[in-house]
Amino acid sequence: MKAFWEILRPFNCLMASAAAIIGLALAGGMQPWDTGLIFLAVFLITGAGNAINDYYDREIDAINRPGRPLPSGRISPAAAWRYSMALFLADSALLFFYARNLKAMPLSGNICVAFLTGSTFLFGGAAVGMQGLMTNQVPFFLSFLVSMSREIAKDIEDMAGDLVGGARTLPILAGERLSRALAAGFALAAVALSFLPPFGRGYLVVVAVADILFLLSVKMILKGDATGAQKALKKGMAVALVAFLAGALLF
Repeated sequence: MKAFWEILRPFNCLMASAAAIIGLALAGGMQPWDTGLIFLAVFLITGAGNAINDYYDREIDAINRPGRPLPSGRISPAAAWRYSMALFLADSALLFFYARNLKAMPLSGNICVAFLTGSTFLFGGAAVGMQGLMTNQVPFFLSFLVSMSREIAKDIEDMAGDLVGGARTLPILAGERLSRALAAGFALAAVALSFLPPFGRGYLVVVAVADILFLLSVKMILKGDATGAQKALKKGMAVALVAFLAGALLF
């Protein structure tokens, strides 16, 4: 059993899980049982990835790390394969359960989607080290804000079906008026934040187009056009991606 625990690289799993929890807390906080589910999901998927990595690296590890569970013979390749697949399945089941119940928790699903969407910038920045993470902070927060606005707009758009389905989304619990104000506020915050990255003139020219779309979405959401607002936000974020690319290439 010790070998099966060791092949997970538990310290790495704990670090990944802790990072996910810290990130979710920074994004707005989670309920205790949500935190446990996220922690376990990240732990399992990280452990599964480590196990399957050891499976494919077993010949290399026989030279570089002969003490690892596979090269040392404490676990057979077939057992390592089955173990990793079982972990992947367990993680998938856990994530399915989590996703199925997100609608029961106002804003939890919105925060989760917005954070994960924005975190792709952090993952990319992490590939080049701490400086990359620092550079990508503004794109991360801008993406988070736009995604929050769009997710709330989508919840407003889906109110009829959510009421029938018993979902407890923000518009249902807090009302459409407050939800529209929050969605507009997130979009306006994204516009204000868009001018902060020091990416040069090329970025500013393109991001100005994105800001026009974000401001258009604010007008739409305040007038009750949630469908048009979330579409404008989606288009605006696509333009913002082009702006970030222009900034990266021309800066």
